[in-house]
Amino acid sequence: MDLNLEEAMLVAKNASHRASIILRNMLLTASVREKAPKDLVTDADVAAQAAIEATIRESFANHRFLGEESGASICDYRGGNEWTWVVDPLDGTMNYVHKLPSFAVSIALMKSDRIVLGVVEDPMSGEVYSAIRGNGASVNDVPLRVSGCQFLDQAMVAASFPPQVTKESPEVKQFLEVLVRSQSLRRLGSAALNLCYVGQGRLDAYWANRLKPWDVAAGSLIASEAGAILTNLAGNEFDPWSGEVLVSASQALSDEMQISIRV
Repeated sequence: MDLNLEEAMLVAKNASHRASIILRNMLLTASVREKAPKDLVTDADVAAQAAIEATIRESFANHRFLGEESGASICDYRGGNEWTWVVDPLDGTMNYVHKLPSFAVSIALMKSDRIVLGVVEDPMSGEVYSAIRGNGASVNDVPLRVSGCQFLDQAMVAASFPPQVTKESPEVKQFLEVLVRSQSLRRLGSAALNLCYVGQGRLDAYWANRLKPWDVAAGSLIASEAGAILTNLAGNEFDPWSGEVLVSASQALSDEMQISIRV
């Protein structure tokens, strides 16, 4: 690997810190528009992404950059052997717009579709989650470990819905099934934080059907490096480009989750 990942981590954390300052400063003044029905973007998203990209390009000018607000086609970035930064400058925009403090900056580095580095920062709590593949995960330099929960009826679970969800959507049927089987079910509004929370033991499982790679790239590595079982919804290998993710605190819980969401 022709890159010092420790140095890349310092750059990623600097970028997330700069973006977090922007998000905090613009929280009360950011303008809002709809990209699609119920899918919001603010000028804070755009400003935060610009700061992240500028920070990364200062050190890695030749790396590819895929940000949620870039307007680029995801297909153009999948595959290949290039270093690619995958960035969500504001994961949880709906929460941000409503001043609900559950949103995050998410920055990942990939090569050959393999996530090698991830940073997720919560601008309001100051928690910075990070992981380098093979080196474990931490929050503010304190090591993370999953809860180890084995049983769904003892588990606190989170889910994500796409903006265009309807009563007939499979996510709704899955939600109802997990609702009655689990100890508690939450919809918190930030995929990146949900993944980190499983790694931290705050949540025991999380699933989603229709995410983008910038939603899950950093958080999935952090959760996995903290000991989480990371798969797609059928229990097969996780693919950050597919939109599906199931992350659980143990294999037994993952097995139960797969049964529950197979509707």
